[in-house]
Formats: sequence, structure tokens, C-alpha cells
Amino acid sequence: MRKMTQLYDTIILGAGWSGAVAAQSLAGKGHKVLVLEARDRVGGRAQTWVGGGAKVDVGCSWIHGYREGNPTRGIAKSLGVDAHLPKPADGVIYGPNGMRLLSKEETASLRANLSAAQASLKTPHPAPSPTASLASGLFASLSPLFKGGKPASKPEDTNLAQDFARMLEVPLGVKLEKASLKWAGWETSTNFAGSDAAPEGGYEALVGKVLADAKSKGAEVKLSSKVEKVEDGSESATVTAGGSTYTARTILSTIPLGVLKKLSSDFFSPALPPALQETIKGTHVGVLEKLLLQYPSAWWPEAEKIGSYTFLPTGPTPTPNSSLQEVFDGSTIMCANFAAPSLPGPTPTLLSYLSETPATLLLKHDPKDVAEAYHQFLISRFKPSTPPPSPSNSNLTNWLTDEYSHGATTTPSIVSDGERSPMDFKELGRPVWSGRLGFAGEHTDMDHRGSVAGAVVSGQREADRIDRFLARLDDEA
Repeated sequence: MRKMTQLYDTIILGAGWSGAVAAQSLAGKGHKVLVLEARDRVGGRAQTWVGGGAKVDVGCSWIHGYREGNPTRGIAKSLGVDAHLPKPADGVIYGPNGMRLLSKEETASLRANLSAAQASLKTPHPAPSPTASLASGLFASLSPLFKGGKPASKPEDTNLAQDFARMLEVPLGVKLEKASLKWAGWETSTNFAGSDAAPEGGYEALVGKVLADAKSKGAEVKLSSKVEKVEDGSESATVTAGGSTYTARTILSTIPLGVLKKLSSDFFSPALPPALQETIKGTHVGVLEKLLLQYPSAWWPEAEKIGSYTFLPTGPTPTPNSSLQEVFDGSTIMCANFAAPSLPGPTPTLLSYLSETPATLLLKHDPKDVAEAYHQFLISRFKPSTPPPSPSNSNLTNWLTDEYSHGATTTPSIVSDGERSPMDFKELGRPVWSGRLGFAGEHTDMDHRGSVAGAVVSGQREADRIDRFLARLDDEA
């Protein structure tokens, strides 16, 4: 094992958003910075799929709140990266009969119904029990589908509203039955929302530009350097990675929560405090996968003007014994159309978002089989008059099984006996080892968890803290 003699001011574990932002800031202040990344690429959960002349983000996708203060916009602009603000486009919903497109009246009713139900759950008084789920509160607040200005009375119309509400499981990363009702929407008072923009060239390239800027300021970045151990010493800490040992005055871990959960007990030495270990164990990581199909031509209905399609279930909730077709038939699926003006692309592409239940089941199959089954599912729902072309490209993400992510992002606080709350995210960001070891990442930001903004804000927060910590050490020397 080689021991590197250079003493760094900071070693950053991970070259995703939070690590890149922290490296850029610290290097810009004159600190000696080393970034160690286990993957053979930068970006972490920012990954851009490239094929057929198109670039599609299959990890984080949008700068949410582009006009509402998201700091990612400023980073992009400072690096000369433009962002694409989608043009307005209709989103349509396919109903439970599998063939009929819901009318504009029915679609508007569903959307308004869900928005009203969500609004009614914000800061309720008295607060719900911590064991109550978001599903229990949300479903009780939903009304049946409105028809002709009056609520429909048929049970299937109530189910329709609930099936549509399941699309919330995509951004939440968790089933509605697992999310806490007490803390539902807690972070929205300060979270960025409103306009969404997609960075030109994709998110992965944008992270690469941030790290390139950090390198121009003196930071070092080493890829394919999987960290095996982090040890604290009396005046410095050491990191063992890829057969080498590096030494620094401070360490910043941007390791995702899903990976932290699976680290060996001796990865950090001394071990992390029991309270932090308990929080890592109890905080939930969400499931979200993306399935991409690219075609030589756009064969789906109104491809030139419809921005998205939402498919409501036509079958029962899928189980581990369900066929691929049954998984798709029994799920609420959101599908973005990259052939529309809102999301223009050189090659017609459909990108579908898979929530926890379908994603977990589909990842057990060969991605090629999943793509073919989804192609057949689309045919069954769109009902084209002539046989459509086969996909020219396909891609199924595997964030859940990826050893460097083990999930998408953190979820809202989950149902518990009371020990889980948004304070978990604050606890995950507290430094240990007298401030020598810090933590950043979307899972460490209480107001913006689960987003690029959370990663960026936490990276900035820790860079400022480490800068002050190093200044204190210098003053004491």
C-alpha cells in the first residue's frame, strides 16, 4: 500500500454535486483539495444518457425553481451553461379502460382534485399521529371524479382519483402508505418550486464543468478510487482508497445515504456516534428508476404537441409473481415526450418514470426484456392504426442496485412511532471528530432534501464550515 506524503487541507469523498461545489469553493479559497470518486466518471447520481444524437438526463433532470432562487442556476450561468425552459404543453391521462383518453374536463378535475387534497394536508392542527400515513390523509381528502359538474358516485371513480394520486410516489420515491402524514410537505415552505429548466448538455456535463473549474484552482480529482477506510488521528485524518493512503486536516463525506447504510462497521474509525448511526439506519432512501425508449419516428398520438402521458392502472397492484405486462398494467406511470416542442430532441424519445413498486419488480428482469414489454404496453395503450417501429435504443436505470447509490434520493420522513422527523436530515449533516469529518449531500439538508438544490446548498454549507475550521487551526498553530 502506497502512502501519499502530501498533506491536503481537505479530502472530499465523492465527485457528485455536493462534492464538486465544495471542491470549487475550497480550492477557490486557496486550500489544497483532493476529490476521490469511486466511479469512473464524475456526477454521481447526475448521469446523462447519450444516444441517437440525444442527451437525456436519467438521474437528476431539472433545475427546479430556476426563476425562484435555486443556486444551481447561478452556478450554470457562471460557467456559461444555458438552460432550457420547456414551452407549455398539454399533459394527457389515459384512463383505466386502457383505450380511452380522459376528456379535458375529467383531466382538469383530477388535477384540481389532487391539488386541493394536497393543500388541505399542509400544517394540519392538531397534528396527525406519527403513525398515520400520507395515503390515509390524502385518500380521505380526495373526491371522486367530477362529471357534469357533480361528483360521480361509482366506486371506480374514487379509485381513479387514488390511482392518479399515486403519481406523487415518483417525486417522493416511496409508496404513499410509507410516507408520514404528520410531516407531509413540511419542507415546501422554503423549497424551490415553480419554473423548471434543463441544463444544456445535461447535468453530468455541468458537474464536470464545476470540477474542471475546481481543478483550474488547484484541486485534484482522482476517479476509480473507491474509499475503503477513513481514520481519524490526533492532528489529521487518513483515507485509504485504491491501494493508496492520503492524509488531510479535514474530510468531507458526500457518500449517499443508501451507501452509508451498507458500509462496514469499521469504515469510519473511530466509529460514528451511536445517535448518527441510528439516524442513518432509520432514515429512508427512495426508489425511482427511469425507462427510456428511443424510436426512429414518433408514432404516438399528437407527438408534436403533447408534453407528457400519464397511464392509470388497468389491472391489480403487481406482485413479485406478476409478469412484465402485469407490472405495467397495474401501475401508474408518467411518461415524458421528447418529441414535443416542450422537450425538443433530435430523435423521438419517451422517458418514463417508475415509482417504487414497478421499479423494484422490473429491476429483477433483463433490461432488454423490460424495454420490449414496455413497447408492447405502449402499443396496447396508444392503439396505433398501423404497427409502430421497434425502439432503436433503450435504457433502464438501476439506481436501486448500483453499489454507489443504493437508491435514488432520500424520501420525506416515513411513518414511525415518533422517532422519525425532518430533524433526521439535520442530524445527518452534523460534523463529528471535533469537526474534522463533515457530511454533505441532499440527505443532509433539512429544507431541500432529495434535490440538486439540497446537494448544492449542503456543499456550500460545508465548504464555508471547513474554511472556518481550517482558519481556526491555523490561528492555534
